[in-house]
Amino acid sequence: MAIDDLIKAVEVSGEERISEIQDRSKAEADEIISEAQAKDLPIKKRFMEDATQSVAIQRNKILSEVRGKSRMEVIKAKNEVYEKVFEEAVRNLGSIREHQKYREILKVLLGEALGDLGSDGVILHIDKRDEALLKDILNEQKVSGEIIADLTSAGGVNAYSHDERFVVFNTLESRLKKAKEIYRPEMFSVLFGE
Repeated sequence: MAIDDLIKAVEVSGEERISEIQDRSKAEADEIISEAQAKDLPIKKRFMEDATQSVAIQRNKILSEVRGKSRMEVIKAKNEVYEKVFEEAVRNLGSIREHQKYREILKVLLGEALGDLGSDGVILHIDKRDEALLKDILNEQKVSGEIIADLTSAGGVNAYSHDERFVVFNTLESRLKKAKEIYRPEMFSVLFGE
């Protein structure tokens, strides 16, 4: 019987030892799980912060693109309005010869051109419809110059020096084109309150 008691004592001792190992293993496993969860929280937080930052960057990028496109649409629309204003002005120039002050307008345009070039041997390019009127103005001012009726214009004159090295474009269209560029900021201010 002593052997049976000895075997029983070894079995009890072995079961106690197994129970101790299981308890210790469970405690270690619980500790590892707790440590992992403690380490996992900052990682999750960092990933969440990174994701939040990435979303914010994408949002700002998209908003910036939308704002840029919107600004471009507004600029495009303003330019279209600006161009239409000048198209209307060009259409209105077509009837200026009928205006009672057209003679004075042509006289001023000629005077400006001659003021820049002088009246010595100038070559004046005009619209055929202004030929008789311009001859009359030149006679009145006692200015001689060669008149070439080769323009299609709402009015005015292009004057060349006798050697054709210098030219003054002084038609109504050329003045309107120049005004369109020079007065662009002021026109935008009037049209759009800028």
